[in-house]
Amino acid sequence: MKSNKALVLDLDGTLTKSGEDRISRELRSMLLQFKKDGWILILATGRDRRYLESREDLRNMFDGWVCESGISIWILSTREYRVLVDERWRLFINGVKKLGCIIPKENTVNLSCSECMESIGLIASRLGIKYKILNNKGSLLLLPENIDKFIGLNELLKLINFKGFVAAVGDSEIDIEMLKNADFKAAPSNADQVVKEVVDYLSPREDGEGVIDILRLLKHKFVGDR
Repeated sequence: MKSNKALVLDLDGTLTKSGEDRISRELRSMLLQFKKDGWILILATGRDRRYLESREDLRNMFDGWVCESGISIWILSTREYRVLVDERWRLFINGVKKLGCIIPKENTVNLSCSECMESIGLIASRLGIKYKILNNKGSLLLLPENIDKFIGLNELLKLINFKGFVAAVGDSEIDIEMLKNADFKAAPSNADQVVKEVVDYLSPREDGEGVIDILRLLKHKFVGDR
């Protein structure tokens, strides 16, 4: 992939209002134009690969996915899927998946309540696992202590030999490290307060409409740069 500009986007609350919403026709058209203009498009989301593969509106749009908030990555050009956790984490998650208050993903879980925290701690202690639980706008996500979206993104960019300008757009606390490390960071108006405090540009519009506004700003910034 020969490009010196990458655009990294969160999904829920950024490209779309909620998980089952689809990317609007106008936004999809703008993203495809960015791709045509030489930008690498990367989706960075808490969703897992199986869910993303089921979404027709995402198919063949992005050059890569950072899945499960950095646990795994997928590259379109090579169809390479890489998981950034070891076997101990897999054993840990398999144990956690037996609890009753979880929503399973490929390599992690969302917690539907806090009642199983003690049980998770016991399983982690037995396996020597260090973990963190992040609040993603009311959804509790279980992650390895050393994993976040930026870690996954950095690994993906290395694999595609990318060096250049990175613009990132996100809306929640789970996007913070990815945003902080971007050359340009922006958010829609529905972003968490902690996100609003670190971005270079806060759109006055929400969700996908906010992303359209941000893309127009980026297009103006790079006009004539092909």
